Amino acid sequence: MTDEDLIGYLLGALDPDDQSAIEAHLLASPDATARLERLRLAFAPLEADREPGSPPTGLAVRTVACLAAYLAEHEPQTRKTSDPATLSATFRAVAEQPHEPTAEEAPPLTFPAPPRPLLRAPREEPESRLIGGRLRPDLIIACGIAFFACGLVLSAIGKVRAHYQLLACQANLQTLHAGLVGYADTHDGRYPQIGPNETADSFAKTLADAGQVPVGFRAGCPATSANETTTPVRYTYSLGFQTPTGELVGLRRPNGTSEEFDLLPIAADYPTASATPAAGPLCDHPPQMNVLFVGGQVRVTTSPLIGPNGDDIYRNVLDQVAAGINRSDVVLGRPGDKP
Repeated sequence: MTDEDLIGYLLGALDPDDQSAIEAHLLASPDATARLERLRLAFAPLEADREPGSPPTGLAVRTVACLAAYLAEHEPQTRKTSDPATLSATFRAVAEQPHEPTAEEAPPLTFPAPPRPLLRAPREEPESRLIGGRLRPDLIIACGIAFFACGLVLSAIGKVRAHYQLLACQANLQTLHAGLVGYADTHDGRYPQIGPNETADSFAKTLADAGQVPVGFRAGCPATSANETTTPVRYTYSLGFQTPTGELVGLRRPNGTSEEFDLLPIAADYPTASATPAAGPLCDHPPQMNVLFVGGQVRVTTSPLIGPNGDDIYRNVLDQVAAGINRSDVVLGRPGDKP
């Protein structure tokens, strides 16, 4: 069990099977449990309920305080110097003391007095710009480096988390496709159909009742619902289409002779705010949406115009949230939407 596996488990970014396998391993291995706890403590300051990329509250103040304390403790001691005026007066007093030469001494030589240096008062700096008696640009640079480093760390964590979420969501849609194929194998090639009085989210219960999805399967992006005990459906699903006679029909598995084909979208994430056809739940990880096609492909897109003819997958050609008017007019509905 590697640290990467434990980090993915800690972030809730693994698929359900791997999540269950790691939980079982943790129950049987105290060493793995201790490693997980150390990783949890390391991530704790960065994992508070805040948007990715946002630094912890008070981080700037604590960083500056720590740097100021360190610099104050290691500040080099300045050498105490005498006042220039005091030194000048002392030398002048010594020079003015009378001295009578003895017989053995020669008369003292006299030299012109050197020019007296001009004493200037030291320039004063504003107190707001001084730390420890002098300007500290090194503290400003250190604070800038600290803020920059924090930004890099938070950005890297956000990118790793987003990558794990994308992989986990795509794996979950592949699991959903396997369940749809298994259902079609036992129902004459038909995928779960939404009846006239049913809502789009009923497909998940149909698959679960038929035993075609794993126990505890989350019908939605795992990364957005990992902490929920009762997980609602978070995927859209095909509302079917109307035949020329007005009959409501669902999609079927392509068999080479039918009019269905692999590039028909059958499920997807909720629409983003820019793609939503009406009021309702939105995608939890904008600006991208994951779309599952009948052939099993999963595509990440930022536009809803990826129907067979470039149509909006959340509206029919009449701009309605309802069943399509023909087989290629794909409409994916959210929980509560009816054909």
